[in-house]
Amino acid sequence: MQSMLPTRLSRPFLILLVIAFSLVVTFAVRLTYVLGGFSREGSDLTRSIRATSRLNEELRNGIGRQVSMVRQQLDAMDPSFPEEFKALDYIVGEKQIEYLKLNIGKQERLTVERIKSLQSELGVESLFFFELLRQSRTIEAKHQIASIESIQRQIQERFDELHNLQMDKLESVQNQLDRSISMGFRTIYVLASALLLALLLFLLLLRRRVLSPVRSIHQATVRVRDGDFSARAAVGRMDEIGQVAQGFNFMAESLLRSYADLERKVEERANQIRQLQQEIVQTAKMSAVGQMISGVAHELNNPLTVIIGYTELQRLKLASQLGDPEQLKLMNDLYLQADRCRKIVANLLQFARKTTPEFESIRANDLAEQVLKLREYEFRTRNVSFVRDYDARNPEFCADRNSVQQVLLNLINNAYDAIRDTDRAGTILVRTEGLEDSIKFEILDDGTGLLAPERIFEPFYTTKEVGRGTGLGLSVCYGIVKEHNGEITGGNWEKGARFTVTLPYASDKMIGRAGPQTEKPAPPGPRRTALVVDDEPAIVDLQTSFLAAMGIDACGVTSGQEAIQFLQERNVDLIISDVRMAGPVDGLKLFRWLEQDRPTLKDRFIFVTGDSVGLTTGELLGPQSVPHIEKPFTFALYAGIVRTVLDNPDFDCAQINSGTSAG
Repeated sequence: MQSMLPTRLSRPFLILLVIAFSLVVTFAVRLTYVLGGFSREGSDLTRSIRATSRLNEELRNGIGRQVSMVRQQLDAMDPSFPEEFKALDYIVGEKQIEYLKLNIGKQERLTVERIKSLQSELGVESLFFFELLRQSRTIEAKHQIASIESIQRQIQERFDELHNLQMDKLESVQNQLDRSISMGFRTIYVLASALLLALLLFLLLLRRRVLSPVRSIHQATVRVRDGDFSARAAVGRMDEIGQVAQGFNFMAESLLRSYADLERKVEERANQIRQLQQEIVQTAKMSAVGQMISGVAHELNNPLTVIIGYTELQRLKLASQLGDPEQLKLMNDLYLQADRCRKIVANLLQFARKTTPEFESIRANDLAEQVLKLREYEFRTRNVSFVRDYDARNPEFCADRNSVQQVLLNLINNAYDAIRDTDRAGTILVRTEGLEDSIKFEILDDGTGLLAPERIFEPFYTTKEVGRGTGLGLSVCYGIVKEHNGEITGGNWEKGARFTVTLPYASDKMIGRAGPQTEKPAPPGPRRTALVVDDEPAIVDLQTSFLAAMGIDACGVTSGQEAIQFLQERNVDLIISDVRMAGPVDGLKLFRWLEQDRPTLKDRFIFVTGDSVGLTTGELLGPQSVPHIEKPFTFALYAGIVRTVLDNPDFDCAQINSGTSAG
């Protein structure tokens, strides 16, 4: 076997392919040449028929006009008839000469010559007719008309002959086309027969040189697959397939020596891939949920803004006028419930927001409560409740809000899964505690506890069943906490599992950063004017009511186009515009227009948006750019930002935007 000389399996297939290709090219060239000749001949005939048909029609019309001119002389003799008739006769003669210059047949040429002769005779008879009329020999002129009409009929017969000759040409073109198609079919039949023969030879060669050796290799692979590593493939020829068979035999020998080790490694890698795939699927689901939350929150923000705004206005009015206490209580209850909805929407948006890590000052209790409210309703419906043990001081620390939210949410979800495995009701204790130099979060549950506490932060380690965990959640939490220079530990207590997260306190710089004041603004100074732009009239009415309560004269429009028209006609001190609006001009385009045409107003511009999460605006809504208010907003927050922009020319945009996002 080893003494066989190498051969090329592709050689017979290549020879067969060259033969088949040569046949195809030969027949294709021949067919193209023949069909090309027929095509050129058909094109020439088509052009000739088109030209003769056109001239035929023009000659008919010209002679018809001549006869018509002759008849008109009986009704009213025109002295200019001879000149006009001769001019028309000249044009008809030129058409006849043009006809004779075409590539036409002998019979057709004789017919045109006959028409030319008759047309000349018609001209003589017509001029003689006019002379009779001029001499007032009317009776003779009428007899002359009969002669002219006879000549016209003869000319018409000649034209009919020309028409028949043209039809014969068309029939000739059709016959040529039929012959071309017939020849093309014959060529295709011959080519198909040759290709069929080549295909049969190809299949025969394929069976002997490829399929049979491959079948032998396949049988050997089946035996190896079943665990018989002594199986070997037959090597008949030292072509490419023979070399493959040799390689397979070598591989079988290698498998015989290292199968156990390879199987172990493959299984480990397969498990890792499955876990990564599950994590990717979960990430995609969370991304979709975030987009859905963003869209739903945007739709809820507008009506919620109107409810909160008018409720707050009515509540302030009743309080200032010492109105009906029952009505005031009703307004307070309505405001509290609406504000509860606002906080729920704000929590959802905060959870869905995708941002780069940004350290900021955070209150521990507020952050924990925000995370708990995301899952509290669902947990309560499944008999899992939260127990809160918050530090009364509500300590402040420095961290990335979204990252710490993710850590706490992962730990709470793990506690929920552990309780669910017990098939009974349970509780999750969430504790915050301010230490000397750090803030501590503790999550305790009364579930199944941790089976191997020393391995819980290892990547891909999980005790959950397939489909419920990937083993990455706690390792991600570990990485986030370490990135914040903190510590995370996990263990058991007498009722279940306990996780502790310790993070450093906020710096003095971060603690001192504050957003805009949300208290009720001071009485307004000089009377100002404002323009409100929003495609929802209810939002426009609410904002104009807010501004009126602040002592600001406000006008409202419902589109960016109306705003531009308004600003072209009058001036205002402040513009408050929605970001997303129907129509060709939205809030962003309105701001760009101000930068170009009203640059003095771009620093007196406030955006109102219900979806700063899902909106892609570059840096326009960034913390250092344009002030914005997120829906739903309260009167105090709204008034504070408006006053800051109007009364403080050196306002800090980052401070305003940070405050409104937190609110």
